[in-house]
Amino acid sequence: MKRKIYSIIIFLLLSNLLMGQDIHFSQYYASPITVNPAYTGMFNGTYRVGANYRNQWASVSIPYKTFAAYADLGLMHKPFNKYFVGAGLSLVNDVSGDGNLAVTKLTANGAFHIALDAAKNYYLSIGLQASYIQKKIDWDKLYFHSQWRNVDFDQNRSNQEFGYFPGFHYFDFQLGTLYSFIVNTKVGGYLSASVSHLLRPKDSFYGSTYKLGGRPQLSAGVNVDVTKAFTLYPSFYYQNQKNASEFLTGVMVSYKLTPDEIESNKIYFGTYIRLKDAWYPVIGYEFSNIRVLLNYDINYSELQPASSGRGALELSIQYIGNFGKPPKGIIDMPCPRF
Repeated sequence: MKRKIYSIIIFLLLSNLLMGQDIHFSQYYASPITVNPAYTGMFNGTYRVGANYRNQWASVSIPYKTFAAYADLGLMHKPFNKYFVGAGLSLVNDVSGDGNLAVTKLTANGAFHIALDAAKNYYLSIGLQASYIQKKIDWDKLYFHSQWRNVDFDQNRSNQEFGYFPGFHYFDFQLGTLYSFIVNTKVGGYLSASVSHLLRPKDSFYGSTYKLGGRPQLSAGVNVDVTKAFTLYPSFYYQNQKNASEFLTGVMVSYKLTPDEIESNKIYFGTYIRLKDAWYPVIGYEFSNIRVLLNYDINYSELQPASSGRGALELSIQYIGNFGKPPKGIIDMPCPRF
């Protein structure tokens, strides 16, 4: 019982340091159009579909479960065009905590990409995301200070809370820009910046005027072909919202199992860190147009006594297809095949 109470107290104290209910993944490189709408349509193919799943804090409380699915297209790819456009949709669902706080987010993305040189090695992109967000919570499953009985909580007692709503909804927008480049046949990279909550929508179950803070996001990475078989993908991702921030960085390595064949057949392995929170190893496999990545967050923050280091399990899968021949001169974003 003491361990459970200690876990609840620590978790509540740390909740102000977290990114709130803004949905995020450790595999920021595998969730492209949820990170920045400017990624929409920027990949070596005609269409892309993918999904992400995250299960967090199962060792501390009721698990936080996040699922995302997305699909996008690259349109107007013509040999004589210096530009093309991207269009995409995504659906995200997040359920967290004892109250089953459920967030459902449906988005529509559009992006414009223009080549800055005749060889189409340098691209500038801009994207816009429009979202419909719905939030719900089960108040009967929450604990309040008025229900504390010195040794535990009694949910049969009145929670002394009034004027709240079981749910609400709002519209939101995100704007992003992307600069991608191919230096030569062995080196390429990207610089990404976006801002979420452009209109600062109201976000409250009590009908208050509390507004979400703007959330700028920055990321960058390069891919370096060390040999015909080995490729390095160092990168970082940073976001900030009001008094909370998150910085992730690390490196991925891919190894071609059949380097002389055109068809992709790779394994991935790497390690990343979320500063002041967790580090996480990543493994994966890619065959043909399908890539699967798996990671596990190992918590080392102040929550570690309650979590025992067990943070989150995360899985991503992505498929890239073509109607005819794939477009030329485009670097997969954020990194090749990432």
